[in-house]
Amino acid sequence: MTEQKPLFKIKIIKDGPYRVVGDVPFVKKSQHCSSYGEPLDWVDGGELEHNAGSYLLCRCGKSKNMPYCDNTHIDSGWVGDETAITDGPFGRDLNYYGPTGLTVTKHVRLCMNSGFCVLKDTDFTELTEKSGDPVKKARAIKMVEDCPSGSLTYKLERNGANVEPDLPMEIADTYECTQYGEIRGPLWVMGYIPIERADGEEFIPRNRVTLCSCGHSRIKPLCDGTHRPLQENALRRKQREERESQRLQQAQDPESNPEQDKAKRLSDQVSSALKRLRNSFNKDQNQQS
Repeated sequence: MTEQKPLFKIKIIKDGPYRVVGDVPFVKKSQHCSSYGEPLDWVDGGELEHNAGSYLLCRCGKSKNMPYCDNTHIDSGWVGDETAITDGPFGRDLNYYGPTGLTVTKHVRLCMNSGFCVLKDTDFTELTEKSGDPVKKARAIKMVEDCPSGSLTYKLERNGANVEPDLPMEIADTYECTQYGEIRGPLWVMGYIPIERADGEEFIPRNRVTLCSCGHSRIKPLCDGTHRPLQENALRRKQREERESQRLQQAQDPESNPEQDKAKRLSDQVSSALKRLRNSFNKDQNQQS
């Protein structure tokens, strides 16, 4: 009997993009964050346009048509050496145990710092240790299931099987929140979609995989979180340059009043913070209802 080939597949092109084979749904997902900048949920942004049957997604991070490939990698001479362990085991694992059987494992090499596992007042380790409380147990499990890279997994019994969220077969173009604004995250591959390296080797099938789309990960083709400081630094630099430009304009304008301008900026910042708090509160209330 002939082995049936999967309808969906991601093929990595050497020093090039990801070729998505099959009409794999391509969606946008953004982090919904608290007023403290903590990721709390994934928000579905709807399906993104793509070519039917097959499409190319940028891997070098230099495309002017992100997240799609525009062949900039060819002109730039980008090198996308694949150094990640993708056939397992993934290196060091850390296990955390709860009093009633819940076991959370962190696969360290898969972590890309998405941020769901740490809040200002607790984290997944504390919640796991206190998972005798059903509310804390549910929060710990949600943190694990929101982890896009699969760095966190869990078992309901210490010697039981891993439990995975029921995710559709799709690819998500992700966006993450930072204190400086929203940034582009990795490509989140869900639902055990087969992935093939440029050398023809297959990934171990996994329900949650994050693929580098900035071109700078040290464990390509997997994301290692390098995109975060790179984009945060760029946003920080942009804000600093805008403030310096405003300062120079004020210095050149004899009619400007620095004290009034400062008071207006402070008022705008307070209004913006209150608006974010209201929006966050309304979202939380809507989700609870």
